[in-house]
Amino acid sequence: MRSFLRLAACLLPLLAFTAAPNALVVPGRSLGNLTLGATATTLAALGRPTFGDAAMQKAWSTWRGSRPATGGTPTQLDVYTAPAGPDVDHHTVQVVRATSPWFHLVNGLRPGARLSAIRQVYGQLPLATTYRVAGRPRYLYDDVQRGVAFETDGPASSSRCQAVLVHLPGQAIAKAALPLGVYLQEQR
Repeated sequence: MRSFLRLAACLLPLLAFTAAPNALVVPGRSLGNLTLGATATTLAALGRPTFGDAAMQKAWSTWRGSRPATGGTPTQLDVYTAPAGPDVDHHTVQVVRATSPWFHLVNGLRPGARLSAIRQVYGQLPLATTYRVAGRPRYLYDDVQRGVAFETDGPASSSRCQAVLVHLPGQAIAKAALPLGVYLQEQR
């Protein structure tokens, strides 16, 4: 028993450095363990991205999950990084997009929620932009001031959320130097 306790005492400090998985989406702040404003070097913990695009010191990177046993498309995590202020060598996380229903806001909204449920919480969010993902139209509703956006598969109330996006408050996703819609269309 003593040897087990000694081993546990040695391992405890190492375990403190590993963050437990976190499913909570906090508008304007974080999506799971990814925090807005964190240095781009923190993304190394995710491993090598599946796809990426960079230009003018800004970059989108994508990580895909495994294909669900029931079929369908794998979940996707997209991260946009850009320089923080005048220091072009210091890149930070600016936008995080997730398609997995595992990620959820404290109010229960998540990918898969109906647009009508999103409107009950956020009101009539303005349509920020439209784009196509895998040939299908997507509609992006952005609460710019709070720092959260919802990508849906249509404009009708019965439409479903396909992805939740978190961004810096006051900075519209549609105005990113590397537009999300163009980036998502490039992935093949």
